Amino acid sequence: MKTAQDSVVLAMDRRNRDVRLITSTLEKAGFQVWTSAEEAKVLSLCRSAESSVRLVIIDTAAPGIRTFELLESLRQINPGIGVLLLAGENELKASHTWTANVRGHLSRPFRRAHLLGSVLEATAPSLSRTA
Repeated sequence: MKTAQDSVVLAMDRRNRDVRLITSTLEKAGFQVWTSAEEAKVLSLCRSAESSVRLVIIDTAAPGIRTFELLESLRQINPGIGVLLLAGENELKASHTWTANVRGHLSRPFRRAHLLGSVLEATAPSLSRTA
């Protein structure tokens, strides 16, 4: 089980219906979850707690989130912070070239078990990843 020091940041609109599902699922698994639809706030959270932020889930359809720019900024802050892209099927096809720190994709609609499995896989330590 994860500890409260394992944090996940959701880069998505708080009014998105997926926020409650994602937050409750991850909190039950022991993650601390923060949500912001503002890139500057997401980056601030990652800078201020960079040792504990393990994953950023980016909703590629969120208004005001520029996915590619956010990915690049996260990589510059800490290449060890993983990213899970949350998108519709068509958006995922377009995102296949985003490889920097993307550790997975989650397409809508999704089930809690698939979400949790994707997050656990994305946050699992790996010898091939550099921090």
